[in-house]
Amino acid sequence: MLLALLLACPSPVPDVGVYKSGANAVARGTLTAPVMLWGPTGTVTRVPTPGPDGTTLLGAAGPLWIVDRELPAVEKGGPVPAALVERAGFRLRDVLGSHKTREIDPARGAGVSMRSVVKMRRKLAPPVYLAVATVGTHGIPLAGGGRAPVLDPGDCKAAIAVLDAEAEGTISTMPLPGAEASCAVPVLTAPVDRDGDGVFEVLVHGQAEHKGFRAWFTVGEDGGLKAGPTSLWTDIP
Repeated sequence: MLLALLLACPSPVPDVGVYKSGANAVARGTLTAPVMLWGPTGTVTRVPTPGPDGTTLLGAAGPLWIVDRELPAVEKGGPVPAALVERAGFRLRDVLGSHKTREIDPARGAGVSMRSVVKMRRKLAPPVYLAVATVGTHGIPLAGGGRAPVLDPGDCKAAIAVLDAEAEGTISTMPLPGAEASCAVPVLTAPVDRDGDGVFEVLVHGQAEHKGFRAWFTVGEDGGLKAGPTSLWTDIP
């Protein structure tokens, strides 16, 4: 299913999320002409080649999105203080609910795992932090190798939140249905103003074996979240 990826252009760009699979990025559908891809490192042009099961291969790549013009690279911020991440965990616990576990970590001790936290600067206002978390600990590397499995479908419950400058308060939150449907660990890219209108967009993505998702959110200057296009795959080659 194709959804519209909203950009500042006369015609919306088709939502053809690109998923990393081995040495090639896999795109849904058949593409023949060179395409422009946007991701954390900026915009690159790739020549597509046929892939399996009606897909297209676009070369080694991380999370990307097909676009119609040059877009800036995601600005990498500094490391987020551990104390702030811990506070963010408690804020997301309030959103996702508490669950009894034997984990020692304060956030995971309530059954909530922090997955990604990024900083967003604002004009003439303190910064805010975006954070995503899940209920369970699935996907966490294990000491003996491999990753923790999904123990219960409820473990895949996930949410994104915008927190204040100290992660003491929650400004806005939204669920992550793509992460919940795929049980993929959600990861944030740093917010980017793609069309220069002063509204930041953030891409949340994740892949779990042959399932994956990409979801856009806009973040207003007041920290309010608005859901954009979501793409979900349950059969990534």
